[in-house]
Amino acid sequence: MRIGSWYDRGVAKIPRRLVAGCSALLVCGVSLLPRSASADTAPEPPKVAVGTAVRASGTSTLLRELIALARARAPEVMLGRSALTASRSSYAAAELAPLGNPSLEVKVDHGNMGVTKDVTVDASVWLPVEVAGEKPTRRREARDYVGVHQALLEQARAIATSRTLRAFGAFAVATARARVVEEMLGVARAEADYFAQRLAAGDTTERDAALASLEAARNEALLSETRVDVLEHAGELAELTGRELDTAGVLDETPPAFTPKRATPELARAMPAARVLEAQARYYASSRERLKREAYHPLSLGLTGGRGDYGEARIGGGIGYTWPLFRANEPERARAEAERRRSLDELELRREVVARRIALLEHELAELERTVEIVTHSALPAATRAVQAAVETNRAGKGDWLTVLVSRRDLSALSLRRLELLDRSWLVLADLVEMTGELP
Repeated sequence: MRIGSWYDRGVAKIPRRLVAGCSALLVCGVSLLPRSASADTAPEPPKVAVGTAVRASGTSTLLRELIALARARAPEVMLGRSALTASRSSYAAAELAPLGNPSLEVKVDHGNMGVTKDVTVDASVWLPVEVAGEKPTRRREARDYVGVHQALLEQARAIATSRTLRAFGAFAVATARARVVEEMLGVARAEADYFAQRLAAGDTTERDAALASLEAARNEALLSETRVDVLEHAGELAELTGRELDTAGVLDETPPAFTPKRATPELARAMPAARVLEAQARYYASSRERLKREAYHPLSLGLTGGRGDYGEARIGGGIGYTWPLFRANEPERARAEAERRRSLDELELRREVVARRIALLEHELAELERTVEIVTHSALPAATRAVQAAVETNRAGKGDWLTVLVSRRDLSALSLRRLELLDRSWLVLADLVEMTGELP
């Protein structure tokens, strides 16, 4: 499963809308500075809400544009289109006339011992004519061969759409994460300077100043790593769509809803992989029929003419036919039939597996949305209150800086965990699109 392999990477790819958690971090962090600075930096909730709505609308439009570009320009789509064009060359064989190449045979002989008077010349022209209806079977096989490549092209488009969703989601999450970490870094640097000044004045301990400096360094390293992720996903999107995205842009990291127009059994029956297997089964059936017809060899019509031993003209005709008694394309027909059965067996199996898989992924996507809601509306506000309480306790001289740092790290971990859940939602959505071919 792609999700599992993605999480096995050494570093988690943390995405998105850390805006709520980030705002809390800013308020709590700047609260250690003079109160006037804290009041000036406090975010305004109404503006954030409006910005989020605008961001969601613009992101949805951009995503639709990128999907359209990927379905036309992605490498797998271009290769599939090229293969489809090449497959149409099979129509040339389908339109061949039911006549074979004529053959000319000339014989000259002369007897010895005076038995024959002159040289005997015998010439014959043979023209093979198909009489078993091979041409219609060739035409049907060519049509089904092209149909296989058309289905493969549709499957390539579904894969390109899935890859674009996956890359776009990771890009949106990485850019959001970069903005959040930048704000966290600004707070951490301000705190480090603040504690350095207090340490110089003898108003704090070396440990608290060192912890503040360590937090700033940790966020700086996290920001550098996040910028690498942004560049990586922007490059993947450029490879898929041919369009360069602004790495400093503001995108909505929430994935669109998966709302298919068909029920799950219908999605499993009409999925791109199923259409490919159906097309393959038709092609192998057509190929088997063509091989069966071609087992009956063409009838050869002959015209003979020449000169006899006494110089007289000799004209005649004849027919020739090869009976398919011992060889009638049995190995080729058996292979075509076996491939047809394999395609149908795989089709049945995939439909059953994919139907279950789609239902599971839809349930997983719903649970992820529910988890994000819990983290956003319950866990993050509680963690924010914990940070505020720790800061106020520390400023009152009743607690140490380590408590503030631990509380803030809990808030940061929750915020980043929320982004991980959103990123995983993008992955699940991409898998659903690849399997079903449905656009989000």
